[in-house]
Amino acid sequence: MTATTAPQTTLRERRQQRTREELVDAVLAVIGQSGLADTTIDRVSAESGISRGTVYAYFPGGRDELLRAAYARLGRGLVERTREAVSAAGDWRGRIVAHARAMFDLAGDARIGHFYNVSGPTLIVDGAERGIGSGSSIVMIREALEAAQTAGEVDAEVDADTVAALLVGAMREAAIGVAAGERDADRAFAAFARLIDGLAAR
Repeated sequence: MTATTAPQTTLRERRQQRTREELVDAVLAVIGQSGLADTTIDRVSAESGISRGTVYAYFPGGRDELLRAAYARLGRGLVERTREAVSAAGDWRGRIVAHARAMFDLAGDARIGHFYNVSGPTLIVDGAERGIGSGSSIVMIREALEAAQTAGEVDAEVDADTVAALLVGAMREAAIGVAAGERDADRAFAAFARLIDGLAAR
């Protein structure tokens, strides 16, 4: 039985991927500098040094497609940072609150946090880009709860899947408040940690 190897990408494919990444970098840079309303194809073109025609060649859907790609990039980055924090956590509580810390840190970045938590979801209502971060968090939190139940640290009667979904919903709602400047990230994190303490077996 022979192992299958991943197909090699050509130099042209690698250059195309690099150009796509540079355009997404530019979208996020423009959002970070000026906010979503001022994120135009002209601004992205100027920021990246890539012509308008080339922008449309890579993203035929224009601004909307670029924003989807930027939103997905933020979601994947959030998942990566969360996984690292979960891996470094010393107990089940730490593995769950790591999700809130990563989410609230992103929300605290005024323009990028607002795009990811407030304006982005109103623009991107469906598709693979939506729910990257939340979906991963639900799975990881459920797994942390189930492992804690097996160890006798969380009440066996807790419905791990439903509780994971509820916790992620609470995180998302609090993150919207942080991104909108209506909630303090540290206070939101402390409140979330108190919720998690309530799941401990008595």
